[in-house]
Amino acid sequence: MKIAICAKHDLAGNLALNILVRALAPHHQIHVILSDYVLKAERETPSAATLLTYERDFPLETFYPFLEQHVPVGSGALCLTPAGLSSMFQLPVHHWGRARSREVIDAMQRLAPDLILSCRYDYIFPEEILEIPPLGAYGMHPGRLPQIQGLCAPFWAMLQEHDRSGCTLFQIDKGIDSGPVVEIGWTPVNYSRSLLWNFVHTYFAGVATFLRHLPTLIQGDHLQTHPQDPSARRYYSYPTEADFRRFREKGNAIVTSEDYQEMLSWYLPGGMQDPLMSEIKRLCPLTDC
Repeated sequence: MKIAICAKHDLAGNLALNILVRALAPHHQIHVILSDYVLKAERETPSAATLLTYERDFPLETFYPFLEQHVPVGSGALCLTPAGLSSMFQLPVHHWGRARSREVIDAMQRLAPDLILSCRYDYIFPEEILEIPPLGAYGMHPGRLPQIQGLCAPFWAMLQEHDRSGCTLFQIDKGIDSGPVVEIGWTPVNYSRSLLWNFVHTYFAGVATFLRHLPTLIQGDHLQTHPQDPSARRYYSYPTEADFRRFREKGNAIVTSEDYQEMLSWYLPGGMQDPLMSEIKRLCPLTDC
């Protein structure tokens, strides 16, 4: 199959992308399309800006360039940067911009994928793109649909003290996270870990769910779905500073040095014991927040 994987160019998006590429690239023709859109709400409060710093800014502006300079492709690290994935698996990585632009629609039509998979992608696909793949377009929403629709779903699951966080695999339609559901992949919420850690592992549950259904798509069949219940739908906006304050008052953390350094260590051949880890800690001094 020719598969277009549309993912967000940040830490959570890249960690999920690594699992997908390693599972799919040996057997399928993969094209990666990255988005890098930052909401105004992600920078306008101190807590939101802190999350964005460790989720996007440090990886893209400092960490990934450092890795590409000091860690050669093929060194045995569990995870690779987008450039590293492109080099190791000989696959193209595109930065196309807004999916509704004429240029992106034309580019996707020329690509003509059999399947589109959206994992943390920023943009809404127009119908002209949704009509392209014969096997359909599927998305991963990091929350239980339709009960937790909207932004930063794992945050709301933790704030409401849920036992588990769900990543919904669904067929994309012309709405926003409104298409019929294939399955929800679940992971236990680990309250000893940070929001960012639980966010990443929620996506891991979604990736595992997609890979379980992959044999059906390989056979040329669409995935079975069931419609969402509109009466159960609840939309959540991006957390305000007051929301983040309530989150911390419950004993939760947005990001911790332990969690963050462990996730960064997945990009090093020696993990936490790698000689480069001390330099990474110097580049990213972090206090729990």
